Amino acid sequence: MIRLFRLLTRPLEFTGRGGYFELLKLAYPLILMSASNTIMQFIDRKFLALSSTVDVAAAMPAGILYFTLFCLFLSAATFTSTIVAQYHGSNDRQSMLSAVWSGVYFAIGAGLIITFIVPFAGRYLIGLGGHSPDLYWREIAYFDGLIPSGVFACLAAPFFSFFSGQGRTLPVAVINILACVLNIFMDYVFIFGWGPIPAMGIFGAGITTSFCAMLAFLSIFIYFLLQNQDVSPTRRNIRPKWEGVTRLIRYGIPTGVQVAFDCGAFALVSFTVGTLGSSQLAAHTIALSINNMFFIPLLGLSDATSILIGQYIGRSKHSIARRIAYRAWRVSILYMMLGGIVYLFFPEALAEMFRPKVDDGSFPMIVELAGWLLVTAFVFNMSDTLKFIFAASLRGAGDTRPIMLICMSCAYLLMVPGVLVIVYVFKGNVIWVWVYLVFTATLEGVLIMLRFRSGKWRHIRMIRPAGKIARLDEKRQQAGTE
Repeated sequence: MIRLFRLLTRPLEFTGRGGYFELLKLAYPLILMSASNTIMQFIDRKFLALSSTVDVAAAMPAGILYFTLFCLFLSAATFTSTIVAQYHGSNDRQSMLSAVWSGVYFAIGAGLIITFIVPFAGRYLIGLGGHSPDLYWREIAYFDGLIPSGVFACLAAPFFSFFSGQGRTLPVAVINILACVLNIFMDYVFIFGWGPIPAMGIFGAGITTSFCAMLAFLSIFIYFLLQNQDVSPTRRNIRPKWEGVTRLIRYGIPTGVQVAFDCGAFALVSFTVGTLGSSQLAAHTIALSINNMFFIPLLGLSDATSILIGQYIGRSKHSIARRIAYRAWRVSILYMMLGGIVYLFFPEALAEMFRPKVDDGSFPMIVELAGWLLVTAFVFNMSDTLKFIFAASLRGAGDTRPIMLICMSCAYLLMVPGVLVIVYVFKGNVIWVWVYLVFTATLEGVLIMLRFRSGKWRHIRMIRPAGKIARLDEKRQQAGTE
């Protein structure tokens, strides 16, 4: 054990290539960005809880369903960052810019689908939930308000990827943090009303999210166009290269499908919990909102892991890429242990932050349930570090299909059927549901880690290094002259 500790804490682990310092330097802006998004969502839920217990109960299933219906396109567009990272590692700037504009054209097509198809699909699926009329109409209102946000998020993703894929994560974080801060102030105004602006409740929360997503897109788009054209000619060669679009579809769509099916499974779980009553759904929503404060920053670390691994794979440094994955996992475990201490000692105090202005007498039971769910969430988070860190590592290498198959199998062969049996057959409560979610998360994380340990990702060639492309062009020119 002492030998292992010395091995993990030797200076090269911190200062060497792919060490903790390099990882955290790239990750900290993304972590701050994720944290700001978490705080924004938390305050959004807090405002909705102050408005009405039914509002906060409706926000979770409607929000998860909406994200499920557009995250396939968002995740695929965001995969541009992995392609940019590999081109950046191989020092091929021309192909890097081509990848960005390929992502933009993909996002335009995705935006049309989100605008004209997703609204009808969402309203139909919400109707299948079987919730009370009061809950149903609030879910519809929140869903409708969120629709434009998906379009702007997809359009912004390739431009954000241009910077994050190069490791320039600070401008990405600054724009998103400012959008989150604005969202908080606008949330209060549109939910409760101010001056000539009437109180819109949960619909106002959705509109605010869409407006701030639009501002974030415009900001990153303008910043992208204002880059030094001698170094990065972002305003030239904007015509689509279908090779880039097809690469994004080939490697990015499996990532999008995986995220969509994961969210879809969780949406089904949330709608199933909704059949247990508003109190248990409110406890479920409150616990998830609190957990996001601690968990979502892990997404910033996983994104940084994917980018850094992509850069080193672009440099053909696969051994360093492998070490980065395990270093990121150790950091995530330490972080989750710190969050778990708060869960174990102050669960009810955390839940009390969501107390509504007018309590109908059900809130004490909601607090008790949410407290038990937070204790369960501590174990869940420790298991989920395996999934998110090693899935990000595989994504950085372009090994996206196995992740998709593992996640879909665990979600729809284990998680969803198991929750349905717990709720409808054994008449279990929301605590039973969460304990079962811990089991499925652990299994899923272990399977993804084993895939990474197999080393098959080393043999994937998502891009051709710039030197090889130049040599191929030279050979073609020679063949033409002969």
